[in-house]
Amino acid sequence: MQRSRNILFNICFAINCLLLFFLVFENRLVIPPWLQVAGRMHPLVLHLPITLIILYILWSLFVEKKFRTNEAIVNMGEWLLLLSALTASFTALAGLFLSKEDGYDTGALQWHKWGGIGIAILTSLWYAYRKAIKKRNWLNVSAGLTSLVVIIFTGHKGAEITHGQNFLLAPVMPEKQQPKVLMEEAEVYAHMVKPILQTKCISCHNTKKAKGELVMETEELLIKGGKNGKLWDSTAAGYGLLLTRVHLPADAKKHMPPIGKPQLTEQETQVLYLWIKSGAAFKTRVMDLAENDTLRLIANTLFNTIETDDYDFAAADDKKVKELNTNYRVVAPLAAQSPALGAEFFSTQSYLPGQLKELLTVKKQVVYLNLNKMPVKDNELTIISQFSNLRKLNLSFTGITGSSLAELNKLDELRQLSLSGTAIKKENVLALSALKKLSHLFIWNTTLSDTDIGYLKNEMKNIVVEAGFKDDTSILQLTPPILLNEEQVIHSPLTLKLKHYINGVSIRYTLDGSEPDSILSPEYNNDIVIAKNVMLKAKAFKQGWISSAVLENYFFSSTYKADSAINLLPPDEQYKGNGASTLTDLVRGEAGNARSGKWLGYRKNRMESIFFFTAPVTISSVTLNTLIDIGAYIMPPVSIEVWGGDDAGHLKKLSVITPQQPVKAQSAYSKAFELSFTPVSLKCLKVITVPVSKLPVWHPGKGDKGWVFIDEVFVN
Repeated sequence: MQRSRNILFNICFAINCLLLFFLVFENRLVIPPWLQVAGRMHPLVLHLPITLIILYILWSLFVEKKFRTNEAIVNMGEWLLLLSALTASFTALAGLFLSKEDGYDTGALQWHKWGGIGIAILTSLWYAYRKAIKKRNWLNVSAGLTSLVVIIFTGHKGAEITHGQNFLLAPVMPEKQQPKVLMEEAEVYAHMVKPILQTKCISCHNTKKAKGELVMETEELLIKGGKNGKLWDSTAAGYGLLLTRVHLPADAKKHMPPIGKPQLTEQETQVLYLWIKSGAAFKTRVMDLAENDTLRLIANTLFNTIETDDYDFAAADDKKVKELNTNYRVVAPLAAQSPALGAEFFSTQSYLPGQLKELLTVKKQVVYLNLNKMPVKDNELTIISQFSNLRKLNLSFTGITGSSLAELNKLDELRQLSLSGTAIKKENVLALSALKKLSHLFIWNTTLSDTDIGYLKNEMKNIVVEAGFKDDTSILQLTPPILLNEEQVIHSPLTLKLKHYINGVSIRYTLDGSEPDSILSPEYNNDIVIAKNVMLKAKAFKQGWISSAVLENYFFSSTYKADSAINLLPPDEQYKGNGASTLTDLVRGEAGNARSGKWLGYRKNRMESIFFFTAPVTISSVTLNTLIDIGAYIMPPVSIEVWGGDDAGHLKKLSVITPQQPVKAQSAYSKAFELSFTPVSLKCLKVITVPVSKLPVWHPGKGDKGWVFIDEVFVN
């Protein structure tokens, strides 16, 4: 037993000598690939010495102390200490090898590296002089406490390298918490995109640990990108490197975040996609987005508004609120179950300052006050300044001149202020700079000059100053035509319904997938009937306007729906949708959203699905709707086969096609493949699609296996 311990301690001593030697010549140290493997074992084994050291400290202080004469107990303690020293030494050596790889900041590693080596040497010396140390209880306790402190410090520094600055204490430091933001104040990047990067990306891409030489901590470093290039390009296929890596299959080597790290949710992926697709602007406000913009709709689920915010004050007495309602003033809760009140005045002739004073009985609850077009004077601002929780104030087209505007600085919670149509002066508006939470200031149709407005925007950088739009020279672009048909799948002939809200617009269209123009393409009328698979493209034209973007929509015909379906070969587990019913539910998946649960994805297997009909049907074509997302390795099938017959045991090949493969990268899109054949009566239909076995040489994943994604099989 003693001989074994001596051998292990000699190994431990040799590792410590290596550590010190490598430290002296660290600048000249080059790690060969086979040693890099040993280095990468560092995160796998680092918990073992920590556990053993803590276990030995507890053993030494609470067990050995009571059983010093028990030889078995003493031997157990010595083994624990020896194994602690040996594993700590190996872990420190592996960590030193790992630190020589690219992507780690030398300065950030320094304290962690010295702490790890310190633990190795400390535990080795503790074992070498264990008998002398045990004779002095204070020395034994000091060694244990010192080891514990060094372990905590070293682990903390390691966590900062892996997970970011101040990872350990961040949850209990309120100054690091994200401030609460309302919808009216939110910015797309700062409050929707940046939190995703912080929680899912920065642990590997920070100044202390920059994998791929990519740091994502600032806007400038995001734009710079890493050694593989820029992170996004809104004009490129797949919109660039970031989205390409995110959309790679989870088991792909370059998928981000890597396996083992928290993965992006479907909503987070969509936020990144939509932000980059729209140009990746850093200062766009959520409220600047169109109301039907998908990012705006997502923001609706993330942020409260002034109306729906969580207020901490008590609700006003219902009886008192009812008494405040008159024919010319409405006072009501802004949202169900909310204590916040909104107050609006309607009659200019009936307005009196005393009516404003009456609201002071609910001054804590009023968060929105609308005095638009009321004859409010400057001296009444002293009344308004008493509404301590006021968030939104509309003084547009009132009689104020701005001389008492500084009174509003008492409204610490004010977010939005409208002074449009008033006689305010530049100096009066500047006084509002003291309002720390003011985010939007509306000054349309005021006496302020363009120079004054420019000056205010420059001086009040934290406030969005809205002064309206003045322009009489721009040529505007038409919006695309609107498709009124809700049907995506045609069961019987339907009349095409297109509309445009601008009078005099001509809508030109095609049904063969070609681009419509203003001369050769037919003009839309109400007599167009669609009865088969068509790719509709429509565009709006008008003299003096820029023609619109193209409206695209694929109409699928589905004469017969299978009574049942089965998958002979299963799709990949992560893209299994609702099984074979996904192919017949007439619910189409979205392009660019492979994880929606509406697609079946095949990579390991080819798709082999059988569709059964209770009664014989006569068919002449089968159409498959597929997803093509080249950046995510999702390609057209190598081949598609259709077989038919009276039962699964007697099938005849009806048609086979070999889809054309892409020759360059493109953005994600849906693609329909139609197989036509001589009409045949059958009760059983089998469809086979084969994924690409090797991606082409121009593809970033050349040589890897491709995917096939399918959401519907239409039978006609």
